[in-house]
Amino acid sequence: MNNNHLEKQIRELGKANIQELPPLLRSRQDSIYASLATIVQDPVEKEKKKRIYPKIAAAVSVAIVLSVMLTAVYPPALANALKQLPWIGGIFERADDIGLQAAQRLGLITRPNSSDTHEGITLSAEEAVFDGNRLAFSVKREGDELEGKLAGVTIGEDGKPFLAKGAITSAEVLIDGSSLEEFSDGHWEAVPFLTWTEGKEQSTAIFELVDSSNLGITKPFPDQFVLTVTLHLNGIDTPYVLEIPARKVTENSIAVPDIRAQAQGWSLTLQKLEYSPLTTRLLLNIEQETDGDHTDFNTLGFEVKDEQGLVLKNISQKALLSSNRSQDVNLLIEPFEKYPNMLTIRGYLYEFEDSKSKSGAFKADSSGNPVKHYIDGLEINVLVK
Repeated sequence: MNNNHLEKQIRELGKANIQELPPLLRSRQDSIYASLATIVQDPVEKEKKKRIYPKIAAAVSVAIVLSVMLTAVYPPALANALKQLPWIGGIFERADDIGLQAAQRLGLITRPNSSDTHEGITLSAEEAVFDGNRLAFSVKREGDELEGKLAGVTIGEDGKPFLAKGAITSAEVLIDGSSLEEFSDGHWEAVPFLTWTEGKEQSTAIFELVDSSNLGITKPFPDQFVLTVTLHLNGIDTPYVLEIPARKVTENSIAVPDIRAQAQGWSLTLQKLEYSPLTTRLLLNIEQETDGDHTDFNTLGFEVKDEQGLVLKNISQKALLSSNRSQDVNLLIEPFEKYPNMLTIRGYLYEFEDSKSKSGAFKADSSGNPVKHYIDGLEINVLVK
């Protein structure tokens, strides 16, 4: 790449990042839908129905080497601008999330081009990706004299946590103008909810909204919609409104293995397995074979790993009682980095800090992680074809 060509890309990037404040939702709905059809993306190869885990070619090392070379040749201002190019870096690429990193590499992300400014502080939606199971999008905050985190508490010089000015305090979302309650058919426990975590930089955050329709009582998210997000920041009176165009960009592989395991009075069934480059999704049913202590459902957790022992990080676990003794579980986890030959699903129980209690805080080990008691024999092995 010569200097003239590179500088031309930077100029074009600068033009693309010029943003205006979003008008009201109703007046923009039609124009946003029109833009969805024109989003340019890298083509994604369709997966075969029987193959659950695709092979994803990694190009991270090339991007790192190129980034180092360009930083050495060009001044810091230009190097920082280069990081805005999708093939060099981004909030998703720097996230501790295999699926979001894969979405970046495969060219699946889109640029919402939505921002809002109040009292000298601007929030802008930077990236978004949707695979039908989870919608993820990143937000960046810009403004003067903002030293605290956008997401979560900041630790002060005295070692005490506090909520800094400009930190997120709450959020509400609409899908095509409808509340999330309309997707739950009156079951409050199945209502999808928006979560957020801090990015690698304290001025960034990553949001996620997970579809719960696997549980059978909620409506699935549309393949294409507009998510309206209202964010409240600490110390800022006026809420921020961002609009995130979402469109399913993956062809997911689905298997219905219907495999069952029984142990120690529990019965675990894997009813459905769905995979995309962004997520792995499982529908499980867990049942107590006798009328035992139903509060044990509140401490149930599940672990998924490959034959090498690599454990996937849980993204979301939502459960719904299907009877007095059984529970359906919609489990969303990260995808595998490498194609596995076998998956292993294990059930475990958390332990409460107060061993005599059936509620409260979970007991933690010396590293701060919750103590897990694996249910011996409650394990399902799935061959990946």
